[in-house]
Amino acid sequence: MRETPDLSITPVNALPVRLLVCVGPRCDAEGKGRALLASAEMVFARAFPQELSSGRVAIATRDCLRLCTRDPVVRFEPSGDALSNPSLDDILKLARAALAEQLAQQDSAQRSRD
Repeated sequence: MRETPDLSITPVNALPVRLLVCVGPRCDAEGKGRALLASAEMVFARAFPQELSSGRVAIATRDCLRLCTRDPVVRFEPSGDALSNPSLDDILKLARAALAEQLAQQDSAQRSRD
């Protein structure tokens, strides 16, 4: 039986998973961008408390991501995945996938050193 990966382990030389939330004039029209930011911060605090405190996961804002729509836009780094008007479930899925990818890269690097 395969173990669930421990997402709290910090991979060596891993780039942090960053969620960038656009709060530019179009994305934040009617406060939608900042509302998404507040919701994402709350959900991430519950889902990734250790990862946030260790810096493995971060949330930041940008004045404009240059991906303008009439809805809030987010982009993940380092993958570059971007979503327009994402659900919180979609954001969490991408964050979990990015963290799992970090662990897979760490495991691969460890095996190549062994």
